[in-house]
Amino acid sequence: MTISPLIMALTLLVYSLGQRQLRAQLAQANDTVLDQKQHPTRTPTFRWILQKFQAIHLVSIGSSQQVSNLSDERCKIIRLMGFPACRYYLLN
Repeated sequence: MTISPLIMALTLLVYSLGQRQLRAQLAQANDTVLDQKQHPTRTPTFRWILQKFQAIHLVSIGSSQQVSNLSDERCKIIRLMGFPACRYYLLN
């Protein structure tokens, strides 16, 4: 099948665009995030950023929704990624 290489190409495109966006925003804000060794970096890999977000969950109770495990650093990363990410994680 030819669908599999297309999916892989699109996945790599999204990955590289996300990494590029985050690094550009970090450079513009003159800010850093913590890397795997807990050292500040302006050039994190998107794989590391995605790993940081593995413990986040959407909790729904009745008609109320809340995102659990949002640390200050995770909120900072979400805000750096822009309004659509903020909206997805229920940040104002």
